[in-house]
Amino acid sequence: MSTELIESLLAEEERYAEESERARSAMLFAAERRHEAIFGLHAEGLSIRDIAKKLGCSPSVVQDSIEKAKRRRPAMGRREQRVSWEIHRAIADRIRQDPRPVLEVALKNLDRMKAKRRDEYARGWVEEWESLVRGDVSALIERMLGTDERAIDLRQMTPFAGAVSQADRLVAIHKAVALAA
Repeated sequence: MSTELIESLLAEEERYAEESERARSAMLFAAERRHEAIFGLHAEGLSIRDIAKKLGCSPSVVQDSIEKAKRRRPAMGRREQRVSWEIHRAIADRIRQDPRPVLEVALKNLDRMKAKRRDEYARGWVEEWESLVRGDVSALIERMLGTDERAIDLRQMTPFAGAVSQADRLVAIHKAVALAA
């Protein structure tokens, strides 16, 4: 076999491996989004049977999707922490879809936040948010959804006001409440 042919086949394999990985990632993301949508329907008050009927699937599929969505969430005892985390999860979803408009909102809010007199802790949060918003998107999302005390505190002074619709906020709040049930 010629070296040229081997190199060609290796390049072809590499190209298809990358394509396959992109397709797999897209499929996993779509499955996660489906679970979230089903959990959202349930959090909005639809019964498992009603959801199954509307989607044309079995109630066990709906129940499984709801459980998978719930398992992806951290355990948080206080309602306001769950609500804040869920809202930031919705914001993270928007960032994953198209970061530019969400980050623009955050930067405008940060400019307003910096203009106000703040104590030392609050100034630190604003500076940390600005660094995150101007940095790597993956690191931003990871920090937004963190479960440590600092991440919880950061979410209380979020620069993302106005980044998601009122409907998305309500669904996030209802999901947080549904987690406690």
